[in-house]
Amino acid sequence: MSEKVQGAWDELLQRFVNAADGKGQLVAVLKIPAREPVYADPEEPISPPLQQALRRLGIERLYRHQAEALNAARKGHHVAVFTPTASGKTLCYNLPVLDALLRDPNARAFYLFPTKALAQDQWRKLRELGLTEQVPVATYDGDTPERERRLIRDRCRIVLTNPDMLHAGILPNHQLWAHFFRHLRFVVVDELHTYRGIFGIHFAWVIRRLRRLCHFYGSEPIFICTSATLGNPQEALRNLIGLPFHIIGEDASPSPPKTLAIWDPPYLDLEAGIRAKASTEAVRWLVRLMREGIRTIVFVKSRAMADLLLRFIREQLSREWLDDLKSKVVSYRAGYLPEERREIERRLFSGDLLAVIATSALELGIDVGELDAALLLGYPGTIASTWQRAGRAGRQKEGLVVLIATANPVDQHIAQHPEFLLQGAEPIAVSPRNPYIAAAHLMCAVYELPLGEDDRKFFADLGDLVEALVARMEEQGLLSGGRRKFWQWRERPHNTFGLRTITGQQWQIVDRSRGAAIGLADRERVFRTLYPGAIYLHMGETYFVEALDWQKQVAYVQPATVDYYTVPLEEKDTQVLKVWAQKPLRGGTAFLGELAVRQQVIGFKRLRLFTDEVLSAELLDLPADEYETVGFWICVDDGLVQELDERELHLMGSLHASEHAIIALMPLVAMTDPDDLAGISYAPWHPDTRRPTIFVYDAFPGGAGFAETAFERLAELLERTKETIARCPCKSGCPSCVQSPRCGSENRPLDKWGAAYLLARLLGEPIDAAAPVLERR
Repeated sequence: MSEKVQGAWDELLQRFVNAADGKGQLVAVLKIPAREPVYADPEEPISPPLQQALRRLGIERLYRHQAEALNAARKGHHVAVFTPTASGKTLCYNLPVLDALLRDPNARAFYLFPTKALAQDQWRKLRELGLTEQVPVATYDGDTPERERRLIRDRCRIVLTNPDMLHAGILPNHQLWAHFFRHLRFVVVDELHTYRGIFGIHFAWVIRRLRRLCHFYGSEPIFICTSATLGNPQEALRNLIGLPFHIIGEDASPSPPKTLAIWDPPYLDLEAGIRAKASTEAVRWLVRLMREGIRTIVFVKSRAMADLLLRFIREQLSREWLDDLKSKVVSYRAGYLPEERREIERRLFSGDLLAVIATSALELGIDVGELDAALLLGYPGTIASTWQRAGRAGRQKEGLVVLIATANPVDQHIAQHPEFLLQGAEPIAVSPRNPYIAAAHLMCAVYELPLGEDDRKFFADLGDLVEALVARMEEQGLLSGGRRKFWQWRERPHNTFGLRTITGQQWQIVDRSRGAAIGLADRERVFRTLYPGAIYLHMGETYFVEALDWQKQVAYVQPATVDYYTVPLEEKDTQVLKVWAQKPLRGGTAFLGELAVRQQVIGFKRLRLFTDEVLSAELLDLPADEYETVGFWICVDDGLVQELDERELHLMGSLHASEHAIIALMPLVAMTDPDDLAGISYAPWHPDTRRPTIFVYDAFPGGAGFAETAFERLAELLERTKETIARCPCKSGCPSCVQSPRCGSENRPLDKWGAAYLLARLLGEPIDAAAPVLERR
């Protein structure tokens, strides 16, 4: 990076503004001040070999949060560190673990990472300390050769693995790990914020099973968790781990200043709400940064986007006679061979590459050296993820982060309210009470060890759910016994489900090009994401769904590189089963509870990537599906219905538009994605509520915690939804406010201004305050 540009991001931004011809794309510039380090010494010195290892790496003193984590772990406390990326969280667990293992030659530790790549990266960091002779270290996952597994179990003292391997490979074979479990002193959980939704529920149960086996072997390991910042750290730890923690939220590491700019593509048609492509703006940005020698990482949401953007950028470099730079930009994503990834990481670290286009595979803690700038093509979905990605730029000197907004409502809300990115992170949504997932893991637990009275403490936070499930399993002949319950089947239940699905009705996803299974999917997800003709994303890879085999329960797919994605067209119906809670609104009432959902995919649409332009639609003949889930619903009183009628606002259009916008903006209050949710509106009334009603629910059997989290922050959600709709400059609704590309009824009917008025009145705004939004019609 040239000296002229270094430390002068304002000048660079001004040049971009001038080149954009003053069209108002630069909507905000946030200046994040530098932070000075705060050092502290541990209460007791660390072991001499560890001191020497740290000095070899140039570490003379610890940051205060690192010393606090070491002190707390030494006292036997479970420790959780919630600090941003590049804050030295790795030492928060490596120090107490290595210090203890160097002093006790029998002690062992598990390190859990959400991805294999992250485990490999942390394995390299442990080896750099030069202590592997005293403390042997190895990764243990699905790629570990069989001939090495026994050696790892017997000799290694730190085993790096992932939740999937722990679930299916280690816990059911705990007898082979008896010595390891007996001496297990530490369990490290890195990137805790990634365990949310379905994956988080499974993870919570895997940890409960792990703790139960540790108790059986006489060990009580200390848990050390690290995470990006969360809005509900205590609740997240309680749901995921089930233990009291010493929580550390202060980041005492140094940080250079950072400039965060929000760039909004210009309108091409203001009344229709059509903007220029965010991808086009990203290409312009990256080519300009590469021309000036600024090392940049671009974050996108999928492998298809990464590949397309790489193609667009190389084409633009050719048009600008910059062919020598084409080899200096690559994409990085799931699907590459390990050696290909390592080579890209090496070229990044060494400075050989100027730019990399990455999916979330590079969001987590993999060390890729010093980068100058980060471009975020669209809001990543959470504040935590935004700052994780922003942390990739400017670790040693001032960095530039540019969020290029897309047309979706969340991006546009953040463009209007950039201060949102500076507030506390959203809460993580995890609900261990999902009965389908609970039943699956209870079967695994009983297979591993007979279930007795002493096990109640591991499930105490789940109330009577466990007792009810155990009674049902006894009726089905899965369990038998008196005070102790024994597994009765020969088959291992671990093989019947994965950690990213819910029910036991599993479909295999088979890649025909390789003749190999690439994953599993619940029956419910098959209908919504694996119908014939669908574009299916798996681990960042894009596949075209060729066919479904109903007898074998197999979905056949082929790798595909396309410039579109697909969304299902659905017919839905809901039934209220049980009310858990309710909240009064002005002109209505909100409820939280259990719902029965019946849905049928009747077709799908193809939409162009980046623009959501509808390319085509097809009809399908698929069976209906029924399941129970958790959701919230808003019932509208007669008085407010009359107000809408008096102002010639369409009742169903107002409800429908509100439903779309609420679902689209739920990521602002809960760590979720609109694909995890579903909704339906009823007018003139729903048969169970007897009033006009908006339903929003988790699109999974049993629920995943998203609706519950949103219900707790319902007033904030409705306020942000109302403001986004009212401030959108389009005339009658667009993809930035109330139109949804996922709508099964072709976005009809929609009444944008009716939705804005409805939400304002539900929030308690008086008529004279709510009515002015109608003047813009």
